Order: sequence, then C-alpha cells, then structure tokens
Amino acid sequence: MNPAATLSPLALPDLQGLDRYAPWLLLDASDVPGAISGMLAIGARRQLTLATATADAFDQIGAFVGTASGRCVGWIGYDQLRADPMLDLPDQMPPHVALPVVHWVEPEAVLAFTGTGAQATCHWLTRPADPALAAAMEAAVTHPITAKTKADAQHGLPVSSSLNANTYRAAFEKVHHHILRGDIYELNLCRELNGALPPNFSPYKAFVALVARTLAPYSAMIKSDTVDLLCASPECFLQREGSRLISRPIKGTAARMADPQADAEAAERLRTDAKERAENVMITDLVRNDLSRVAQPASVEVDELCGIHSFRNVHQMVSTVSCSVRDDVRFADILRATFPMGSMTGAPKLRAMEITAATEPVQRGLYSGTMGWAEPNGTGDAGDFHLNVVIRTAVVDRAQSRWSLHVGGAITALAAPDSEWAETLLKAQSVLEVLGAGADMTPEDSTTQGKHG
Repeated sequence: MNPAATLSPLALPDLQGLDRYAPWLLLDASDVPGAISGMLAIGARRQLTLATATADAFDQIGAFVGTASGRCVGWIGYDQLRADPMLDLPDQMPPHVALPVVHWVEPEAVLAFTGTGAQATCHWLTRPADPALAAAMEAAVTHPITAKTKADAQHGLPVSSSLNANTYRAAFEKVHHHILRGDIYELNLCRELNGALPPNFSPYKAFVALVARTLAPYSAMIKSDTVDLLCASPECFLQREGSRLISRPIKGTAARMADPQADAEAAERLRTDAKERAENVMITDLVRNDLSRVAQPASVEVDELCGIHSFRNVHQMVSTVSCSVRDDVRFADILRATFPMGSMTGAPKLRAMEITAATEPVQRGLYSGTMGWAEPNGTGDAGDFHLNVVIRTAVVDRAQSRWSLHVGGAITALAAPDSEWAETLLKAQSVLEVLGAGADMTPEDSTTQGKHG
C-alpha cells in the first residue's frame, strides 16, 4: 500500500494562472520534512537548443550560462552520449515523444522560495520588468494549490511497452550473459512505456498529484507550447557549491508499506540486501572514479554509503560522494567527466552504454539525462549548479495526446529477471496513476512490443 494516502496534503505553487508564460518549476530537497521549496522560472531572454547530439554541446552550455546575467535552467538528454567519439552505437527507434537533446534558457524572471502559503519566504534571483508578472509569480507561491494525497479514480487506458514480459526476459538474459562473460559487471536495463492521454488531461494537476504521491526532492515541471515534462526524481546527479562537488547516486528500491512495522521491515530488508548493496557499491565506486577526473588530489570522499532514504512511495538506497574541484576545471569538463551518470548506465561505463544501445529498442531521450539550474561565475563559465537525474518522468505531448515514460533497473550477476521486471512496475506506478493509465503489464503478459517510426 502507498503510505501517501495517510499523510497530510501538500501545498504547491499554483501555476494555473501562469500557463501562458510556459513556466518552469524546479523543486529542491528541503530541510523541513514535507515542506516544498525550489524556484519558479518564467520566460526566456535567451535560449540554447540543440536538436541532436553535438560534439561541443557541453562547451556551448558552459558558454551560454557563463554569459548570462543570472541563473539559467535547462536539460541535457541521455542521447547526448551519441556525440562521444569513443562510442560506436547502433540505431534505435526514437521515443514516442521526442525532445531536443539540449535545451537551456536564461529566464526573464526567477523566484526562489522556501515553503508555500502565508509562511512562504520568497527571494528574487531575477526580478521581471513587468510588475504584474512579479505579482503573479509571488501569488502562485503564497496562494498555493493543495495537492490530494489519495489517488483519483484511474481511467485505466492501455499501456504499451518497448519490451514486454517476454522480450524483457530475453534482453535480461543477453545482459546477464555479458556480465557472466566479464564484459561488464552492471548495466541499467530500461524500457519505454507509452500511451494515450485521458480526456481533459491537465498536466499541472497531474504533476501536483505526482508530487503528493512521491514528495521526490528533485521534482520538476517544465511547460512548453505543446510538450510538458512531469518529473518526480529522487536523485541528485551533481551539485556544486563553491569548490565542492557532490553526487548522490541511487541504487536499490523497495516499496513503502502502510503499516509502520512492515514499512520498517521493508527498509531493513533493503539495507541488508546483498544484491542491492553490491549494485550501490559498484556505482559509488564508478562515481568516485568520475569525480577524480576533476578533483583536487586526495579530495574524493564517500560521505555516506548505502544509506536508506525514505520517500512517500518508496525506500531508496542512496550514497553520497563529494570532492573539491581543481581551479582549472570548467563546467564542460565536469560534464564530460561525469555524463551520463553511472547510476543510469552501468560499469564499466563505455561498454555498458554500447550494450545498452544494442539491447534497448528505443532511445532514452530525456530519460537518464539531467535537468536543473546553473548560474554564471563572473568569468564566462558556470559556477554553482544543481542537476538531477531524470527518472520517474513523463514526457507529455498535448498536441498528439500521448505520453512517454521510461523505467529501468540495474542488472548484476545476482539479479533475477522476475524481480527486475517487478522493480520497473514499482517505479512506474505513481507516474502511471497520474497519467490515467492502467497498470503496466504483468510478467505473464505476452503483448507484442509497440513499434513506431
């Protein structure tokens, strides 16, 4: 059972009056349990959009942020890796809802906030020239919308998958063979789910319900003319504060239980699970290696190993790795050293990405990429930044009335196909509920995988 049904409602900024501005809402981890904090960004003074993977994309992003007058927001899709000259990847089908690989914006207005409602604290990072817009943004935070924690009635619309139960098992066995042969020792195997939107679907109401179910600390809603991103990510890819660089990889997931004792037992089973701990330790070691490429000597530290962090719908096993960044390192250098994140690829990273592209029929698109914010450092480069891992994220195309959602999990030598399939169902559940979609396919389902151009 989902414990969200027993928790108090949440109050989120009410974006419905800001629809015409195509707002971005990025939430942060809060020091106060159950509190909402983050930033609201409106408009675009400038933007950087790259439709396909580009060899100098990271340099372009660094230069874009470095020449801005304030904080920028944006994303980098997983398929940016196709520009890596060290990779020779086969073709894959595009996701059902495609996006530019890179999109960054210097907003006209950025409002940071802690809390919502009468107790909210707001701080302008970039104040808009239009007083009416400023008032509307402040009102969105101080007069929030209350999110329902109990799931609404589901429409039960059909769900298609790029890998059904049978083809997923075949893909699992292929990956497992590579592991037993010694080509890799871990790989994150993913599949795309897609379906039609229910009638009168409201992206923002769906996002509010999604946050109510998950309270994921790196959630985001990004609105455009026809496509909306509804993200409930619990994972931090990278955070820079001054010279300190932090990554918080997640490996290991367990469902929450309504009964407190059963819930505590589920968390303890996750903490002591040998397979989940092995996954987490492998990726933590990979992150240590990635950060060492940009770190000052002997500064890489594991601040927390295999900690259990509990969210509204799941327990997660999280490690924290940090370092001090060398003075000569630029934003592009950090991205080149770490992207895509090891928790979404596997290890060794390059070989895992090659096997992934040969095994998964559909490109990941934005999924397994990152979205967040960065701000200029005054020397033509980005300084502080905060980037999530794009998981538990629906990409909604209102014009075509369709949605796309990827889910996956790590495969190791100790993994079993039925357990890994069940983990993808658990990860998809909260997002499918707010999309009005029926339950994903059971392990016995033999529905053929959907194909598209």
